[in-house]
Amino acid sequence: MLSLSHVPDLELILLINQEEEQAFTEIYNRYWEKMASYAVRLTKSEEEAADIVQEIFVSLWNRRTTLTVKTTLGAYLIRSTRNLCLRYIERNIHTGDFLDKITEQAVDNSLNIEESISLKELQENIDLGIAKLPKKMREVYLLSRDEQLSYREIAEKLNIAEGTVKKQVSNALKIIADSLNGKLSATMMAIFLHLLK
Repeated sequence: MLSLSHVPDLELILLINQEEEQAFTEIYNRYWEKMASYAVRLTKSEEEAADIVQEIFVSLWNRRTTLTVKTTLGAYLIRSTRNLCLRYIERNIHTGDFLDKITEQAVDNSLNIEESISLKELQENIDLGIAKLPKKMREVYLLSRDEQLSYREIAEKLNIAEGTVKKQVSNALKIIADSLNGKLSATMMAIFLHLLK
C-alpha cells in the first residue's frame, strides 16, 4: 500500500470519487485533529465535537462518488464543522448550562436567555461583514478562520510578516464586529463574540 501523505487534496478528492478508501483515510488523518479542535472551541464539549467530526466524515464517505469541493478541502471541512457546531448551538442555546458555557467571558449577567435566536441571521451578517473587508485583509481573515491556519502559516503562505497577519486579523474582527453593532440582540452578539475566540 503506497503512502498518500504527499498527494495534494484535490487528487485525494478525485481518488475518493473513485471509492478509494486509502484516500479517505488520508483525508481523515490529515484533518480530523484540526476539525475536532475547532469543534471543541465552539461547542465547549469534547464529546459533541467528536460526534460532529464523525458525522462530517460519515457524510463525506456517503457522498464519495458525487463529492465536489469548490474551495480548498481544508476550508470545506472547517466550514462543515462550523455549520454543524452552529446547528448544535442552535439546538442547545436555551439550556442554561450551555448558555453559561459559551457566554461566561463574552457578556455580562444581563443576558436574556429566553431571547429568540437566529444563527442563520448571525452567519449572514458575519458573511456581509467579511465581504466588506479590503481584499488582502479578507484573504488573511479567511485563511485564519476558514482554513484555521496559524499566523505563522499565513505569513509564510502570503510572504508577509507574522505581525502584519496578526494586525490584519485583529482589524478584520473589529470591522466585522462594528458592522454587526446594532443589528444583533445581546444573545446573538454573545454568540458572535464566542465564535471569535
